[in-house]
Amino acid sequence: MPTRRTYGDLGDACRAANALDLVGDRWTLIVVREVILGPKRFADLQEAVRGITPAVLTERLRLLQDAGIVEQVVLPGPARARAYAATEWGRGLGGVLEALGRWYSAGPDPGTAGGMTPDAMVLAMRTMAPAVPGAVPVLALRLYDGRRPDPPVHDYRVSAGGGRLDVRAGAAPGPAATVTAEATAWSAVLFDGLPLADAERDGAVRVEGDRAAVARVVRLFSAPAG
Repeated sequence: MPTRRTYGDLGDACRAANALDLVGDRWTLIVVREVILGPKRFADLQEAVRGITPAVLTERLRLLQDAGIVEQVVLPGPARARAYAATEWGRGLGGVLEALGRWYSAGPDPGTAGGMTPDAMVLAMRTMAPAVPGAVPVLALRLYDGRRPDPPVHDYRVSAGGGRLDVRAGAAPGPAATVTAEATAWSAVLFDGLPLADAERDGAVRVEGDRAAVARVVRLFSAPAG
């Protein structure tokens, strides 16, 4: 196999170019996207990164580990399964993904096709997080990918801090409401104008608890930027 030449090998000292040597290949940033919020097993990554082959995923993970962006971890529990997680440095690519999302959204045709994984949806919420006037009750957000058979449900916590909406992985203790939703349907509610009531009627979104608190968060995303 021929040796891969980097931008540095070609005489380009630009740090953005050298960063692309690490994450510029197809699939690489998508793999990183799926491990920024928490570890995933190889099989989960295979499902989340649509279209990637096992061989390519293995190679991307090897390169990301060699670069110090991703590391192997052991999940807690009796199975002690191996998984992959972003390193502290690797998690810094979350800001890169958010910047790319904002850049694409400002373009002439920001529409997309396909579906969203739960972590991709949460990163999209972070990217488009609106200013929050006043307090927002803590919400539990439970997302799943309806494209998967028997999909696992992922837990997130929605709150507000410093005038901005904060969304992060993990269960929310004592939430005002719990939203259980198919990730792509939740994206349609927040970003595409699908009425919350319609998504509930279709069964793609289920709200338990203070529905008014959930409706307020939805309205924040639909409000024009001021």
